[in-house]
Amino acid sequence: MIALLPILSTVGNVLRLPALAAFLGGLATKVFELFFIRFSKQMAINLTVVTMIIGMATAASFTIYAMLTAIHFLVPPFLSQAWGFFVPDIAVPCVSTIMSARVMRWAWIWQMYTITRIAP
Repeated sequence: MIALLPILSTVGNVLRLPALAAFLGGLATKVFELFFIRFSKQMAINLTVVTMIIGMATAASFTIYAMLTAIHFLVPPFLSQAWGFFVPDIAVPCVSTIMSARVMRWAWIWQMYTITRIAP
């Protein structure tokens, strides 16, 4: 019975990715429906992608700032100063935007059929 626990946790980790793609795709579908009522199909798709990237970039930026703030209190002061010499102030927003764009591209590939199926 104990030997099954690592297998079950591995299966749970593998199944999280499709669930994340389904969640992001469902969220994008709802945003797409909202925009589709007022705009054309292509404009609605573009607005949906931009909205999702901005939302995910904001969430990722807050997460990275929270992690860096927590690390700042745990490391010696000279490491924080050294980090400040080499990393620009806008590094966190840039990295979070790149990460969110890659995640949205991944979710878009997984859920493209759902988004285009709703639009006539």
